Amino acid sequence: MAKIAVLLPRESMLEQARKVIEEEKMDIPILKVIKTADSVYEARNAVENGAGIIVARGVQASYIKTYTDIPIAEIEISGQELGLLVKRAKQALGKEHPSIAVIGYRNMYSDMSYFDEIFDITLKPYFFDAIEEAEEAVGRAISEGTELIIGGDVVNELARQKGIPALFLESTEDSIRNALKVAQRMSYTAETERSHIAQFQTLLDTSYNGIIKISSDKEITIVNRPAEMLLEKDADILEGRNICEVVPELSESLLDSVLSGRRDTASTTVRLGETPVMITAGPIRAEEEITGAILSCQRLSGTPKIDADQSRLMYLRGYRAGAHFTDPEMSGPQMRQCVEQGRIFALSSNPILIYGESGTGKEIFAQCIHNNSAYKGGPFVNVNLGGMTEEMQMERLFGNPRAEDETLKKGALSISDMGTLLISEVENLTPVAQYRLYRALRYKSLIQNDLERSQTLNNRIIATSLGNLAERVEDGLFREDLYYLLNSLVIEIPPLRERKKDIERIVNRARKRFAEKYSRFLRIPEDTMEVLRTYEWPGNEIQLDAFLERLFLTSPKKTVGEAYVRSLLEELYPRKLRDENGQEVIYRDPEAMRLAELLEKYHGSRSRAAQELGISTTTLWRRMKKLGVTG
Repeated sequence: MAKIAVLLPRESMLEQARKVIEEEKMDIPILKVIKTADSVYEARNAVENGAGIIVARGVQASYIKTYTDIPIAEIEISGQELGLLVKRAKQALGKEHPSIAVIGYRNMYSDMSYFDEIFDITLKPYFFDAIEEAEEAVGRAISEGTELIIGGDVVNELARQKGIPALFLESTEDSIRNALKVAQRMSYTAETERSHIAQFQTLLDTSYNGIIKISSDKEITIVNRPAEMLLEKDADILEGRNICEVVPELSESLLDSVLSGRRDTASTTVRLGETPVMITAGPIRAEEEITGAILSCQRLSGTPKIDADQSRLMYLRGYRAGAHFTDPEMSGPQMRQCVEQGRIFALSSNPILIYGESGTGKEIFAQCIHNNSAYKGGPFVNVNLGGMTEEMQMERLFGNPRAEDETLKKGALSISDMGTLLISEVENLTPVAQYRLYRALRYKSLIQNDLERSQTLNNRIIATSLGNLAERVEDGLFREDLYYLLNSLVIEIPPLRERKKDIERIVNRARKRFAEKYSRFLRIPEDTMEVLRTYEWPGNEIQLDAFLERLFLTSPKKTVGEAYVRSLLEELYPRKLRDENGQEVIYRDPEAMRLAELLEKYHGSRSRAAQELGISTTTLWRRMKKLGVTG
């Protein structure tokens, strides 16, 4: 255990301490009477001689606490000791109801609430927090009629200078015994803490995983060697920094859920450089309080490595995934839950099903999952089943040994071995292809054509669907067993109309891109942005990107007007209705058509058009703006 040093202001107190140490059979090697002016020096000297805890009192304890970081067990005057001093003070003054002051540090004294009643005196405490306040406290006590002062050495000297009688604040064996027992408990606690730290350090040093300890405010406090290697930085550079700055891909909301106690553990995936890493976070609990968290970082493994020739061949054939969860497309607030799910699902090798309307970026999302998974080093192969016959599906997915083309001979399932196969529009699978895919997923084996010759597969399947597969199962159009295999790790990407913030982000990103591409620097005012935000965008990101390029190429003014955006939307995407015969017709607002005809009739003269309508030109302009009529 940590050694204890006892430093006291008087020899009489030291003798009491020796007696207690002998009675309690304590092993305390350093006992010394010290001067207040030397208290810091003596404490540091005791530490150099092996002491880990200091027992001291009053001003001396205060100086040691202020100017060192050495643990202190302070001697507190007990009620019994203070009672004896009050009795002596009353006898010294020789008065029936004297006024006595107790001056010193607050933490030196026990409760004195009933002393006035017990001893028939007026007892006033004057507490201070710094020794520099002692002179003021003594002066205030004297001005308020104090006849005798009880305090330590400094207070006694100040009282003597001002001609007021004083008693030294003697401690008895009881208060010294209590302080020594506190010091012993502190020593035991410190030893236990050292043992725990040593055990933890051994765990850190011998762990294959990277271990990072963070505080409750997410600052890194401990990093082991494997974590240094993963982060490619030394511990002295990492410690003290916010973990979310060091690992930008790490979700702050995920850490908050652990540090707040909402989750016992949480796992996710991030990329450190080009390495996909699984991070598992668990809280550190001290009784009922969470004081930080431990992050365990493990490289994702489980698939054979691709050699250089295979990697080059994959690149040349386009079997690469370029998107990452850190890309701007993934940064919108409505996408955060999807991204968090994607990072977690990347840990699994089971199939993933992504729902979403056309144009919502399902393929990009699948690429992100691939790049955060153990399959990152393998190929990323995409097969879109839309418009394929059964024969084409079978050949593209499962291969045809008689085909001349190497890709068709092997099939996508074989080519994507050790990687990821993205099957787009999986709802279009024919019954036979559904059965073959079920077998491939269920038994991790590939059957080509009707032969029972199989190839063992080690890849991950990601499927996307425009519609709800459960409805197709109910209608008998999709195998139930395949549906249950796919419908476990499910992600639903919300349409753009539900992501208003994303619309604004995409518009601003496009504005910068087209400014560089076409040297056109256009301004989008708030009312124009509101038109873009409130439009439904049935084609989602694809439609919006295409529309924005047309808008930036053709806008007649540097400030894009609300009316021009409305008219362009109406031109490119007219609303379609059906007449009484069920025929599809293009709908145009009658009032908008009337305004357009008048402006054409008067060659764009708003004043003449307004005159015919019997309205002001200002009212005409407002209607044109509302209906998207230009002229």
